[in-house]
Amino acid sequence: MKHEDYSMGRYVLTRSDSQWADPDVIRKSASVTRIDIENGDCPVGGIPIISDGRAVFVDGSDTHTIVFGSTGSKKTRLFALPLINILSLAGESFIATDPKGELYARTSGLVAAKGYETAVFNLRDLGKSDHWNPLYLPHNLYHSGHTEEAISSLNDFLESIAEPHRKGAKDPYWINLSMSLALAHLLFFIDTTEAEEANIANFAEFCATKSTVEDVEELFNCIPIGSIASTNYKGVLGNKDAAATWGNVVAGVHAMLNVFVIRKSLSQVLSKCSFDVRDIGKKKTAIYIIVPDEKTSLHFMVTAFIKQVYETMISEAQLQTNLNLPLRVNFVLDEFCNIPGISDMPSMISAARSRNMRFFLFAQGLFQMKQVYGDDAYTIKGNCDNWVFLTSREYELLKQISDLCGDTYYRAGDGSISSEPLISTSDLQRLSKEHGEALILHGRNYPFVTRLPDIDDYDFESFPPVELAGRRLPRIKRYDVGKVISEIKERERPVPFAAEVSATMLEYEKSIDRYSDGKPLSILERQRALIDDDDYAYSLTPNSKKKTDGFDW
Repeated sequence: MKHEDYSMGRYVLTRSDSQWADPDVIRKSASVTRIDIENGDCPVGGIPIISDGRAVFVDGSDTHTIVFGSTGSKKTRLFALPLINILSLAGESFIATDPKGELYARTSGLVAAKGYETAVFNLRDLGKSDHWNPLYLPHNLYHSGHTEEAISSLNDFLESIAEPHRKGAKDPYWINLSMSLALAHLLFFIDTTEAEEANIANFAEFCATKSTVEDVEELFNCIPIGSIASTNYKGVLGNKDAAATWGNVVAGVHAMLNVFVIRKSLSQVLSKCSFDVRDIGKKKTAIYIIVPDEKTSLHFMVTAFIKQVYETMISEAQLQTNLNLPLRVNFVLDEFCNIPGISDMPSMISAARSRNMRFFLFAQGLFQMKQVYGDDAYTIKGNCDNWVFLTSREYELLKQISDLCGDTYYRAGDGSISSEPLISTSDLQRLSKEHGEALILHGRNYPFVTRLPDIDDYDFESFPPVELAGRRLPRIKRYDVGKVISEIKERERPVPFAAEVSATMLEYEKSIDRYSDGKPLSILERQRALIDDDDYAYSLTPNSKKKTDGFDW
């Protein structure tokens, strides 16, 4: 028989037996690496597949992992805690959601001993939290000339805070209109604030102050037609004559931002940054996101944080010659389906591998994932090469796992060929919790049932947890939108979004050249140039009756 006939023959047989994978085959798999905890020999981090607590075989490749297990199935003790310890031994960065604070309590000592930069975004106890300003990076990008990236980041943030309201809305029309108004406000806010003023507390106050039709029309008349903010304002103002509609739109914006108004400490925590997100892929960094699991009011902040970190890592990877982060970044998302859906999650998990990022998703079941992500749930789990199953009573998940494990064939007493599942839905429910049994579908290998030790049975070095010290909440520098509007009208500051509108770009550059005499200018110097240039200021002043080419006020 020719070799090509033989090699293709197994794909055209009418049946093919499944079987359990040999542990030695798993150990010798190209993607599996042995680490010796006692010797501290840990070249890569990854999910444990075979372990006795001293020698651990992990998947150190760039594949994503999803762990299914109902409440109390030991997902954390068998996988999440060993994983974080192994990542810290390997020197890989990670962001971990920590609903109970258990991950931090059990791993922070070892992480600190290994020289990590550690930050704790503590939504359970804001007085003991690091500070993260979700508007800091977008503001920095915007005023550094990276306008499109900044607007994309701002839109992602609004999507995150709107998602809980969108999920409960009967008609998405209202929340979409509220989003348009919020985005226009946010763009105006970012354009006209100094770095210390750009925070969520000032933005919430800005939205509350500028909520009437007359207020929004005033803002609309301050900015050039053709800008993104102008387009969004115009769309919302189309409903200005319908009082009920306008009231619903404004109420929607206030509902999205109300949590920042009623919780002053939250706004303070979100007013400054005590760590730089851009460094996560450059030096060993551990970020714990401690979030209350008994209430969901702040879960949207977890989504917003993860989204911004991911997008920032993508941008940082693009700066590298190989388009990869210098240091691998791991997202360890415990109780993945208890936080609001992360927008573009299917695309994120698809693109992460090629940028040196991995996702480890911990979910109670498929039904829970479909509730949050709809049909995208299939794409998300389909992009995970490692499936780990502990236990469940969810029939659809049990059936899917059983089907993926395949069938075995046997000859019945009457001579006919029959088949049965390699593991039935009934047997899947009887994996031993006491012995740490888990079924693993690893890459292209046959199914494998492993027995893993509890976290207490590992030989990791023992260190006391790093105490979460109290932090002084920062003071907020206030933003005066009334003063800003007055300065725009009096031509004491540049018109917002002037450079964004293509019809004014040529005049913009001419004005800069007249001021700088060809020398490079800082952002503040460029703004000063526009203020001092009467021709440019006059051409863009809304109250002026002059028209520029293609630009009609």
